[in-house]
Amino acid sequence: MYVLPGKMVVMKLSITALIALAIAVALPGSARADDVGKCKLAEIAKLPVTMQGDRASIAVTINGSETRLWLDSGAFFNIMSKAKAVELGLHTESLPSWFLLLGIGGSSTAELTRISDFRIGGAQFHNMEFVVGGSDVGNGFLGANLLGVVDTEFDLAKSRVNLFKESGCSRVNLAYWANGMTLGVARLFNPERPNDHHIHVEVVVNGHSLHATLDTGAPTTLINRTAAERAGLNVTAPEVVASMKMSGFGSHPRPSWIVRAKSISIGGEEIQNSPIRVIENRGDSLDDDMLLGVDFLMSHHVLVSQSQRQMYLTYNGGPVFSVSTDGEIGHLETRAVNMGASERAVEPKTADEFAGRGTARLTRNDTTGAIADLSEAIRLAPTRTDLLTDRAKAYSRSGQPDLASKDIDAALLINPKDHVLLTRRAQVKLGKGDEAGALADTDAAAAATPKGSLDVVPVVVLYERLGKADRGLALLDPVVALHHDDSRYPMLLNARSWNRALANSDLDRALRDINTAIRKSDGNPEMLDTRALVQFRRKDYAAAMTDANAVLAKVPKLSASLYVRGLARLASGDEAGGKTDIAAARAISPKIDRYYGAYGLIAPKSETPVPVQPPKPDEDDDDQ
Repeated sequence: MYVLPGKMVVMKLSITALIALAIAVALPGSARADDVGKCKLAEIAKLPVTMQGDRASIAVTINGSETRLWLDSGAFFNIMSKAKAVELGLHTESLPSWFLLLGIGGSSTAELTRISDFRIGGAQFHNMEFVVGGSDVGNGFLGANLLGVVDTEFDLAKSRVNLFKESGCSRVNLAYWANGMTLGVARLFNPERPNDHHIHVEVVVNGHSLHATLDTGAPTTLINRTAAERAGLNVTAPEVVASMKMSGFGSHPRPSWIVRAKSISIGGEEIQNSPIRVIENRGDSLDDDMLLGVDFLMSHHVLVSQSQRQMYLTYNGGPVFSVSTDGEIGHLETRAVNMGASERAVEPKTADEFAGRGTARLTRNDTTGAIADLSEAIRLAPTRTDLLTDRAKAYSRSGQPDLASKDIDAALLINPKDHVLLTRRAQVKLGKGDEAGALADTDAAAAATPKGSLDVVPVVVLYERLGKADRGLALLDPVVALHHDDSRYPMLLNARSWNRALANSDLDRALRDINTAIRKSDGNPEMLDTRALVQFRRKDYAAAMTDANAVLAKVPKLSASLYVRGLARLASGDEAGGKTDIAAARAISPKIDRYYGAYGLIAPKSETPVPVQPPKPDEDDDDQ
């Protein structure tokens, strides 16, 4: 995630407070022996990283409470959302009105918080400062004021991030691990403004030099559309695939595309015929052309030298940019030039090291390797719930749900108030038809989830599927209030409106919510589907049919809209049309009557529907 500072004089983290040891690292020699002898690369701190999906996370303690934050070299400073600050019980104060967070999706106002007791990697800080604001992506970030001030080594495939202080090394190869390997060296660009600690590196695309930010907070590498067109990438070309809308700290998601680049070169490495994502940048204020994201960093071992203004890189193995695009466009044959063999890794020894490699393997979909590593980590540290949780994810992804459930149960025996685990176990129980058990876990999760957190959303969905939409409504108001300037604000309004319509509660407010959501999301069909149900509940059958017609013109087989339009037609006296729509909805979703029947929305049929809750029609995941 790339975020620029405003005009404020940016506060610096005291790196000296992190110094834990200072050992000279043996360096490979391409310079003269006397240069190598004078060079000292002193290790300041090791940051033991585990991958949470495609996020590099690190354990911290905030005012006595253990939690995890994400490492984000693309954020100019330590940053968290307002909801995260509230969750952690932190006081915030206003920043000047001209101070804005600028990133993908526009700008955002900001506040400041100071953490009186902040601990990381054995070091303790007092009055640790975080900027508060921007869209909530689920966690807080440690930014470039930590990761871009001294020399930084990124090796996410082995879950390592290390900080170094160098002296006397101006003519020495600092890639201490690279003996016998193909080594790339890319130049760093100097920042254009004071206090900018972003890592700006040169990437050559189709022969054109682009400025890229090395961004551990960006799950996937991106080129902005302006730079892409400068490099000869045309998003309107026939082979281009329209992809998802994407957002950063701004409140407005941007469209993206997957294009093919003839050549992408970094430090002498070259990938030919590679897929790459392009994102619309109109309305955004970004200095750099690209974000080099976690897909690149997982496939490379990197060391950034501030004094030399160079980035050393070797290849870790596996796909690079295609790892995040294969799921949408299928595998695309690429050709690597000057990449060299994959790096050989030293075997882990500690629980943290096994967990780090295991979660990194899981990020690359190596579930077998992930399970083996996490099992060894659990053997070494059997009471750590994070390890059990990660192995449960690996078991689930590898098609072993019973083993995943055992790990979730074991973790909850250790920490019975873990709201994420309670939510997951409720989902598993509901999938198995254990509604009583699912409801008990959902109630427990609702009580344990911090008010205002986005973690509330899957709890609300569980209540909805259990026929208890009214219980979920009480949880949504604080979340909506804390995410008013968030890119997810329309989604949250849609969820609240949908649940009000199901519960047949405060329908005027439900209509206001969904109208705002539609206005902010460019007429998303899912939003119109919600408004159709709201209008039906308000007995405005003509409006309900109009909205359902608009949805079905875009998504003809959306069973939810067919069902609601059928109910509206029946209520309007169009018996033939209503029965046709209901029959079509049942053919697509055979259990649709049971879903709506729990809320009194029962279409005529020969037998009485049984109000047992399946998932919402046409929904495959847990989020609205």
